[in-house]
Amino acid sequence: MYRVEIDPRVCSGTSNCVEDAPLAYEMGDDSISRVIVGATDADLLIGAQACPLQAIRIFDAQTGKRVYP
Repeated sequence: MYRVEIDPRVCSGTSNCVEDAPLAYEMGDDSISRVIVGATDADLLIGAQACPLQAIRIFDAQTGKRVYP
């Protein structure tokens, strides 16, 4: 299981994560992406990889080890 951090100072609202993984990410009213509860690890990773600014960081929830980037 993954834990996701989205850096609001880096996210520019390109919505690439939403386009590539619409079951995992949505855009907030502030144009910052948000994780959708219940998203699969595979979708979370796909969306993070789509971010051109690497604003999305993924960690292993059990170990805390960074998975991406």
